[in-house]
Amino acid sequence: SMSSNGGSMDGNGGSMSNGGAMDGSGGKAQGGAPATGGSSSGGTASGGSNGGSSSGRCYKATRLWFEDFELGDYSRWTSKTYDRNWGNECQDNGISTENPHTGQRSQRNEITCPYTREGNVHRGYGGLQFNGDQVVPAYTNTGTGINARYGVVNTFHSYLDSDTRFENGTWLSLWTVNSACDWSHTVLTLGIEDSSNRLAAAHYQEGGGRREFLPGAPSFPRRKWVRVTIYVNYHDQEMHVWQDGKEVSHVTFNRPSNTICQWHWGLYASGDNDDIVLYEDDNSIWKLNERWTDFSVEPWFDGGVEACDD
Repeated sequence: SMSSNGGSMDGNGGSMSNGGAMDGSGGKAQGGAPATGGSSSGGTASGGSNGGSSSGRCYKATRLWFEDFELGDYSRWTSKTYDRNWGNECQDNGISTENPHTGQRSQRNEITCPYTREGNVHRGYGGLQFNGDQVVPAYTNTGTGINARYGVVNTFHSYLDSDTRFENGTWLSLWTVNSACDWSHTVLTLGIEDSSNRLAAAHYQEGGGRREFLPGAPSFPRRKWVRVTIYVNYHDQEMHVWQDGKEVSHVTFNRPSNTICQWHWGLYASGDNDDIVLYEDDNSIWKLNERWTDFSVEPWFDGGVEACDD
């Protein structure tokens, strides 16, 4: 299984702490979510007929961050090295024009050979550290993250090009969060871990956490764009996952903090993987300012659900 501290990022110059540090040094001081609104690619995505709200009402929510890769750089990220400068000799990461979800660009991550060092995992991912509601421009691994009484919604789009069977200890993780800025708490992750190919939360068990798949929960398809929406609430200690508008799972967890500090997405994978290409695009983080009550509905704020003007 994935090591519980496997997402450790070292902001002090890239020492390999906790089995796989991310070098936070060298980043330019720009960063944080842009003050302007609106995705430059229009923000809407295919598959909207499945998700969103039909009630016509708006929900109080604030977008904290988004990325559509149309800038062609990582200025919106804490990690400025979500490219071939980060990772190992068995992987390649960078912004690509060959397979965008919308617009002209997406993030392309590739694994080409097994990797046995640094905890026997591939770490082809980019990340954010939050200070309150703001993305910090370089890793400090200190402070306090997002305090969202009503939870946070993250929607991103992924395209998985691989014939690998993720089972028997071969796994792929698309998403990681940590409540502690210094990574001292156990992560929550979402990925593929068995032959059902369903998006599955991991590391939820500590302190009595539970994971429930909904009847008919879909598997994660290959070679097509998929919209993933995650509701995570560290006050209520629960998480819901939707895939293209259909709820996949409900998860409860137990953590010592009610804030969310560290995030990363991409090709976090067991070291035995040797043949994966993953594209990522159109990623947003929304802070809910009122309670979301109907989890049969995907809270897709870039699509079918309207955010109220606060």
